[in-house]
Amino acid sequence: MQPQPPLLPAGPGTLLDAAAILNGTVDMRTYQRRYLVVYAETPRESARIANTAIPDYQGILSLVTTCVEWLDEHFGWELVNVFTRECQGDYLQWHCYYAMLRRSRSN
Repeated sequence: MQPQPPLLPAGPGTLLDAAAILNGTVDMRTYQRRYLVVYAETPRESARIANTAIPDYQGILSLVTTCVEWLDEHFGWELVNVFTRECQGDYLQWHCYYAMLRRSRSN
């Protein structure tokens, strides 16, 4: 059995990867701010081969919403807004999904 890598502290910024939160790479117990933005994006490889493959937009959005539900259940974060935008770079386009959250007053 391989030892687990140490958890990375959440932050210092307010933008965190949903996959990193859900797979336990980020330790949300260390996040001290009141607001948080969680994101996920379609893999750039999907954008690169967009003519031959359909990116999994529903899977990426599901990743964000699952992360929001997990943060609500375990840490009391409340959803404020969800939005998407097209990201561009190196002649590629892909979609980024964001969820804005607020720490509930009781936590």
